[in-house]
Amino acid sequence: GRLLKALDEMGEAKDTLLIFTSDNGGFAGVSDCRPLRESKGHLYEGGIRVPMVVRWPGKVKAGSTCPWPVVSMDFFPTFLEVAGLKPGKGPLDGESIVPLLKQQTRFTGGGGLKRDEIFFHFPNYAWHMGNRLGGAVVASNGWKLIRNYDDNSLELYNLREDLSEKKNRAKEKPRLAKSLNAKLAAWLKETKAPMPRPPKSARGN
Repeated sequence: GRLLKALDEMGEAKDTLLIFTSDNGGFAGVSDCRPLRESKGHLYEGGIRVPMVVRWPGKVKAGSTCPWPVVSMDFFPTFLEVAGLKPGKGPLDGESIVPLLKQQTRFTGGGGLKRDEIFFHFPNYAWHMGNRLGGAVVASNGWKLIRNYDDNSLELYNLREDLSEKKNRAKEKPRLAKSLNAKLAAWLKETKAPMPRPPKSARGN
């Protein structure tokens, strides 16, 4: 509130895009993420789905909502577009969400964005899960696939019908699981994502 008030008093509010969000879900034992499953440090929705509030006077209509998911990697290309700047030669991991903010789309298909999927990659050891290896996620058109790195097992959820991720549909829909897993593998390769490695004491010669 103090930041918003300061922007108003300085006369800068109308020229400022302000985004308020979180980098992860609530911490277990302190917050309650229900009906979402699990919390910070997990690849279930309780760990990665967070609210986002945007204030951009004259561009974003007050009280409006957008159902299309975005990721924090989208912020950098978004800020570049808003500032009228062009990205460097290197590839960008995210995509500008200006069309979503200005509601220049009917939120069909890719929601006005070029991509059809969003990805998450957690290559670290999960101390809160007994040092189990992390995993990766691809979400597309209401479906979400989790690949667990320690045993390469797959979990598939229909988020439109099962936001709490109670029913793993991977065995029920093997073709969809295989297709999403292939997209995930391609993304990991394209982005040269670092993969988890066992501790030195656990490696062979």
